Amino acid sequence: MYTQHNHTHHPFGKQGQCGAFDKSAFGKKFKEHFIAGNQTLKEMFDRKMNQHKPVNIIENEDNFTVQLYVAGLEKEHFTVSVKDQILIISYTQEDQIPNSKIVYQEFYADSFERRFQLTDRVFDDQVSAKYENGVLAVVLPKNPEKNKPEQRVNII
Repeated sequence: MYTQHNHTHHPFGKQGQCGAFDKSAFGKKFKEHFIAGNQTLKEMFDRKMNQHKPVNIIENEDNFTVQLYVAGLEKEHFTVSVKDQILIISYTQEDQIPNSKIVYQEFYADSFERRFQLTDRVFDDQVSAKYENGVLAVVLPKNPEKNKPEQRVNII
């Protein structure tokens, strides 16, 4: 599939030439709020979408695994912690390489944080994590006392 990107277009035609919309009070407020600085709406959307990292939560007999898709990020910048039964996964991006200019950009390695409410069904003091092939896997061992199998009730 071919995706054509034309970055010379702006959301309202030529930059700074939005006609009557640009001159109206609403148009001015809209541009101030939604088109901050030199960012186009596409850039703002792309940056916001990159802050939300997709997750899978998998359950097996012994544990739950939270898999966060975070390809291209450096493992040293991740922090995984548990506080008050909340699993916190965060990433802190350091400054870009100085004296460099990005010519074209479709992904952003911005800082982010995801939080997951835990229950007493897991041992929150035995959490482990592994980063491999762009996926951060956080393993939460199950508490066998709280994870009893389903009990079927016979109807008579």
